[in-house]
Amino acid sequence: MVLAIINGIFTISAGLITALLWIIVIIKKIDHKFIEKPFERLFHIIAEFIMSVVAIVAGIALLLGQTWSLPLFYVAMGLILYALVNAIGIYKEKKFKLLVIILVISTVITLALIVTSIIVLTI
Repeated sequence: MVLAIINGIFTISAGLITALLWIIVIIKKIDHKFIEKPFERLFHIIAEFIMSVVAIVAGIALLLGQTWSLPLFYVAMGLILYALVNAIGIYKEKKFKLLVIILVISTVITLALIVTSIIVLTI
């Protein structure tokens, strides 16, 4: 089904983009510019990597048509949605306007995919 392909590509993309972003930030040693407190930063990055792994696995499972992929997709979308809303708050305080706009648009797209998937795939 087309929606499952779209969902799979979206979750894989969200997971890969998030993981790659943090890998680049860590390699360049600029993570302190995003979140100053080291302990808070560590757990934020761990949470985002967990979200990335779950999203990538869910996306691959959707594309492969696995029976267990839909529940994992909803978990991944919840994690993605939480990460987006949390990031909006963090980066709005730092006045990263363009990033906040991108995050808000991503949040709307994520919510639209969740609602559409619930209506089309679950009901």
